[in-house]
Amino acid sequence: MAVDSNAIANQAIQFMGDNQPPVTGLSPTFDNSPAGIALQSLYAPTVATIARQWEWDLARSSIALVLSGNVAPLPWAIEYLYPPNGIEVWQLVPSALVDVNNPLPINWNVGNAIVLGSQAKVIWTNLAAARCVYNNNPTEATWDPLFREAVVRLLASELAMAIAGRPDSAQALIESGAAFESLGEGRSN
Repeated sequence: MAVDSNAIANQAIQFMGDNQPPVTGLSPTFDNSPAGIALQSLYAPTVATIARQWEWDLARSSIALVLSGNVAPLPWAIEYLYPPNGIEVWQLVPSALVDVNNPLPINWNVGNAIVLGSQAKVIWTNLAAARCVYNNNPTEATWDPLFREAVVRLLASELAMAIAGRPDSAQALIESGAAFESLGEGRSN
């Protein structure tokens, strides 16, 4: 059986009980059943929230950063675009290490700036030709069993409240999916 968002969603539905029928479709376009509608709002934020916990090794990736074209604010010298598929940047590293046995920590910060007329998430640093080590939100097929279990359990908890809780609470939870996702994308320094 292929592991995809549908398999994860249906495992969460089964885990929460209450004889809910399985959903069809893949994230973000699950079917129009009550569980499918709730999953459209809750699946991606739940995965992002779990992905931010404990810097899961399965999500580790490295990429050369791209300059934003802006002048960085003081005290920074360089502004880079945040990786487009990034859940969380963990560290910046130089493109070549001078001493691989003693890498020096790099100072950096995440912010937002207007890039090409639109607000964008950016990284400010003083490191030229920077690479970042970050969580790139891997597909379900690459998930560790413990990561999958954490996603299933949190998703089941969120679904139980969204589709089986009090109607006013359930609607509020479904509508808060975007806010939940933005909390999952935040960075604590």
